Amino acid sequence: MGNDPPIERAIDEAPIGITIADARQPDEPLIYLNDAFERLTGYPKDETVGVNCRFLQGENTEDEPVAAMREAIANEEPVSVELRNYRKDGTEFWNKVDIAPLREEGETTHFVGFQTDVTARKEAEFEIKRRIEEVEREREKLRRLLERIDGLLEDVTQALVHATSRDGVARTACRRLADDDAYDAAWIGERVPTTDEIDPEAWAGTRDLSDVTLAVDSEGDPSARALVTGTAQFVSELDEARSWHEEIRAREVRAMAAVPLVAGGTTYGVLTVYARQHDAFDEHERVVLKSIGRAIASSFDALESRRILTVDTAVELDFSLGKEDLFFVGLSESAGCRFSYEGTAHDGDSLAFFTVYDADPETVRDLARRAEGVQDAILLTAGETSSLFEFRLGETSLITRLAERGVRIGSMTASEGEGHVRLVVPAGVRPRSVVEAFSESCPTAELVGRHEHERPPQTDAEYRLSVEERLTDRQLLALRKAYVSGYFDPQRRASGSELAASMGISRATFHQHLRAAQRKLLGEFFDRGIPD
Repeated sequence: MGNDPPIERAIDEAPIGITIADARQPDEPLIYLNDAFERLTGYPKDETVGVNCRFLQGENTEDEPVAAMREAIANEEPVSVELRNYRKDGTEFWNKVDIAPLREEGETTHFVGFQTDVTARKEAEFEIKRRIEEVEREREKLRRLLERIDGLLEDVTQALVHATSRDGVARTACRRLADDDAYDAAWIGERVPTTDEIDPEAWAGTRDLSDVTLAVDSEGDPSARALVTGTAQFVSELDEARSWHEEIRAREVRAMAAVPLVAGGTTYGVLTVYARQHDAFDEHERVVLKSIGRAIASSFDALESRRILTVDTAVELDFSLGKEDLFFVGLSESAGCRFSYEGTAHDGDSLAFFTVYDADPETVRDLARRAEGVQDAILLTAGETSSLFEFRLGETSLITRLAERGVRIGSMTASEGEGHVRLVVPAGVRPRSVVEAFSESCPTAELVGRHEHERPPQTDAEYRLSVEERLTDRQLLALRKAYVSGYFDPQRRASGSELAASMGISRATFHQHLRAAQRKLLGEFFDRGIPD
């Protein structure tokens, strides 16, 4: 090669490392290396010529590629491997080594080696492999998580289906959650209206909580906040200030979840779950706990509805109202008059009928149309000392929500800014849930009385429902308007034309609806076999 300077110069200036080893000498020492090899490895020629190229190997050089090179050299065959090598300064790099034998007259005299730095490519490959493995790990983790979640949801749902009481639902749900490996303890509590506290009714994974209560207005407490706001709360770092349960702190709990139990517009309590891992409540866990919370609340709601036909007592709840609670209380103060509730009807929105005493009808109408929650106020009849008004309310009014739960308004009055409401809670509906629903809409209302009485063979609500099922909406509305307006009184206070106009229909159509409703009502009366 020394006789051919252009070839030697080309090899020296090649972009990859090139070495030549003497195959005829023991241990195949290097007899030549180019400048690129020196730049690649940091080893000068005077330190490498005369020694085997294995000086590039080090602690993390794998045996397999070394063995492959050794075998190929022994068999005088070409070989290509990739392995970790080390520069003179000790830094690692990935070296792609290609070795080929050189022969003269059939005898291998030299081995030429080509070294290429492939560190960037290998690192990219390792990164891709790492990401693939990470994705596979996450996929497997997700698969196990979904299997656990599916099993948890199925177990809780199946158990709730077979539960026959609220206590049974609560105990079953808490026990299954506490048995799950991801959680440490669970409890369900409901709000006590008279004390405004959360009272644990069922628990698992911890001691008896029957003597523990939590104030609903506890500052910063996730359980109280979930109950008040109706929004699930998740805490990944539970400090002592937030953990009101002594044994929970002793168990080194680190995270908690508080899920409100809401169904049919009623909050039935709160589910609280604890875990020892900071990251226990990730996105998937939050979804499943919210689903379990809805399932528990739906079970409570279904059991409450089912009991309507089986419980033998009904409850009357008396509330005092402030002027900010319901629209007519504030109106009674503004107009200096008295309101007395006459009934309700539905025409897309809720219609509430009130007799107003000792007030100018025009003044009442103008004030009502500016009142919050009132869409319109219609004067049906006007007398010397009293007037009958129809107030159109939103379809989600408090009256509508109470009626949907079967709660009847026994009486509702207001005089000069002070109001009173008596609710008749049908047998089987939990009075506590009614108090809660009423208090949410009327924040300054105060429960001042609670009375129980024996349930009649058929409640007023049940009889009224059986009649209403036979009437169309328009027939029922015509009948209600005629009744509350005094249309059937000996001295009729409102004419058919006036009532028809209030419904936006002709007088003839109004009378058709009214006659049809009367016929169905009389049929229901006589079909029941009620004697004269």
